[in-house]
Amino acid sequence: MLKYQALHGLGTSGTVCRGASTVAPSTCTRTSIVSQATTGRDGRRLQQLQVAGGPLSQPQQQRCSHVCRATIDEPEIQELVQQLKQMTPDPPAQRPQLEEAIALIDEVNAQDPTKVPTDSGSEPYRLAYSRWLTEWVKRLDPKASDELLILARGKSIESWQLSQIKRDDYAPNTPGMRQWEMDRKKWLANRLLAVVKEAGYDEATQTLIENIMMGKNLPDPRDVRKYDLIGNLGMVDFKKLQAVNMMQTLDDAEALLFLEKNFEEMFNRMPADEVAAVCKRELSRLSQNGIVTVLKQRWSPVQQRLLQKVLPVPGKFASIMMDVEGVSAASTHPGDWRYANFDYE
Repeated sequence: MLKYQALHGLGTSGTVCRGASTVAPSTCTRTSIVSQATTGRDGRRLQQLQVAGGPLSQPQQQRCSHVCRATIDEPEIQELVQQLKQMTPDPPAQRPQLEEAIALIDEVNAQDPTKVPTDSGSEPYRLAYSRWLTEWVKRLDPKASDELLILARGKSIESWQLSQIKRDDYAPNTPGMRQWEMDRKKWLANRLLAVVKEAGYDEATQTLIENIMMGKNLPDPRDVRKYDLIGNLGMVDFKKLQAVNMMQTLDDAEALLFLEKNFEEMFNRMPADEVAAVCKRELSRLSQNGIVTVLKQRWSPVQQRLLQKVLPVPGKFASIMMDVEGVSAASTHPGDWRYANFDYE
């Protein structure tokens, strides 16, 4: 809802979905949510959450049920990420150049004609959205760099103007769709780069922001391997690793903001199968750290049950449970008291 509007120039009445400019990773299983003929809450909603998979005609067609990719959560890459965090100094208390860039972005987004209710009343939608996203980025990465904070604040800058780039002006086929999406990305990137340049940032910063906005010259954090991060003479390219980590932080922040602002409303007014389908798409790019953050939030039992259905399958589930609940959570022995009333369906 909020993220879709921010990326596509829609008002608050738009449909909740991930933007067309963001492509979620494909999975290796075909899973459908069986919807029952009821829209009741609580007990009846649980009946809508039964997952069913169609039988395969031949054994050799069976595929794995997880994303068959190496991600930034792989141990060999996480080791490099930890080294990067240790090498990164604490940001200075005062960053006047960053404050100027954020002020310029807020000045542009304050012209958004769409208004949304907030704690302080009503304010322009993109202005509120960019502030919420920046707050989540700071929570996920206390040492966030200027580039990351500028991206969080300005990736949807003046995006209500994207409605002028009409889909009907492009060919009605897949190449036309891709060109339309690319032109929209390029427009947003150029608009943000103009603000960054006005704030006085150097060319290296502008190039990094452009690459992340356009998704070029960088590996996808959900499809990255160690050799993608190796530079000249076999040395690790920590600048590229930093950019990939920034992309993943933005993905996590967007997913968590979606849950914070939209999940409760969707859960109350939409059928469970529709909520599950939307959440599965929006949360598909969560990292292990993002999944831990989601599981630590307070949800009702039914909401938690739904989220467990749609969260991406992690590569190290036991490690995630240890981070969330402690060492005892890693035990899956049938006699463990925590699993006395466990629903194996």
